[in-house]
Amino acid sequence: MNVATSNKRAAEVLGASLFAPVSADALYEALLDVRGFPGWAPGVRRVEILAGAGAPGMVSEWEVSVLGARRKVMSVLEKAEPYGLLRWAYEGPVSGYGECVLRDQGDGVLAEFRTELRPEDALLRRVMSSSPARSAARRHLKRCLAHLGQKVCGEGGSVRVGPLAGFR
Repeated sequence: MNVATSNKRAAEVLGASLFAPVSADALYEALLDVRGFPGWAPGVRRVEILAGAGAPGMVSEWEVSVLGARRKVMSVLEKAEPYGLLRWAYEGPVSGYGECVLRDQGDGVLAEFRTELRPEDALLRRVMSSSPARSAARRHLKRCLAHLGQKVCGEGGSVRVGPLAGFR
């Protein structure tokens, strides 16, 4: 997959962090299980692995709901460093990249998530550049991370979701 950047406008980078009282490998494995995303990421309807399951180069097709309309997004897992870093690129109605850096915290794991969004559609680009849309996207990311944390550590686990600790 070739992730092109035909959109010359500035991309929006969103980020949030998740602390979960689990091992880094438990969270890492949950993130590699892309077919499980619909269970904790509202808006993701279906994920199909097309090639290379669970390893760098994995290609997957995601069906997502964007502003109420279903769209398909292609994703490639670019890096998968066990229990440390996952990075992927995607293209479709919104292209860009995402990454998760995992850090063992002794009594759990801190995961920092970043995603860069480049809408291909001019109307979607205008909508996403508005302050209310950026705020809604950040809230959505945090809700997804809270659901992920609960999935990984169970309903009794105490997860925390917040801003990035150190935005690079």
